[in-house]
Formats: sequence, C-alpha cells, structure tokens
Amino acid sequence: METNGSSPSGLSAISQIVGKYVKLLVEDTRLNVAEKLTRLLSTIALASLLTIIVTVALVFVSIAVGIALAETLSPLWSFVIVAGFYIALLIILVTCRRTLLVNPIARFISSILLPPPTKNDTGNDQSTTVS
Repeated sequence: METNGSSPSGLSAISQIVGKYVKLLVEDTRLNVAEKLTRLLSTIALASLLTIIVTVALVFVSIAVGIALAETLSPLWSFVIVAGFYIALLIILVTCRRTLLVNPIARFISSILLPPPTKNDTGNDQSTTVS
C-alpha cells in the first residue's frame, strides 16, 4: 500500500474521522448536560422563589383570617382554628406525599434527563392483545 505525501493512508484517515466523531460526541454531551442543568436549576430557583412568596402570602392571609374570626370568637380560639387548619393540611400532605410530591418530581426530573419514549418502542411491552 503506497501513499503519496498529500493523502493520508486509509488507517490514519479512519483514525482521524473516529477522533473527530468522538470529539463531536463529547461536545454534544457537554451541551446536553449544560441544557438539562440549566432547565433543572432554573426550575429549582423558580420553585424556591414561589415558595417564599406563597409562604409570606399565607402568613398574612392566616393573620387576616384569625383577626376576622376573632370578631365572632375569642382571639385564642380563632388562632387555634387557623393552626388546626394548617395541621390538618400537613397531615394530608404527609399521608399523600407520594402522589402529591414524589411522583410529580420524579416525572419532572425524568422528563428532563431521559428522552421521551417513542411510539415504536415496544421492547418492554408485555401486554397481550384481547381478541
């Protein structure tokens, strides 16, 4: 196999192409990771800001409801009723945490990190047709 000075041999040409391909794969992976981290961190930042704003709003609404109830009940019982509402809400949240918190967060993170399933992908489908 004789080569002239201007054209690379077949093996070195293949190694150059493979090297370029690997560099492109690494660059694509870096860009995908950067995009997914950006989406994830921006969502976390937005959720944190919304949590702070909603918490402050709930404090003021709770005080307003306590004061409004204090006009018909004693002030102590009005604030006990407001606190009881939040305790009941906390119990419901802890009881249903999987359906209300864990599953939606897992779906969100998997939608960011994993590609969506294709319609033709039936490799794991173990359902049977009904005739």
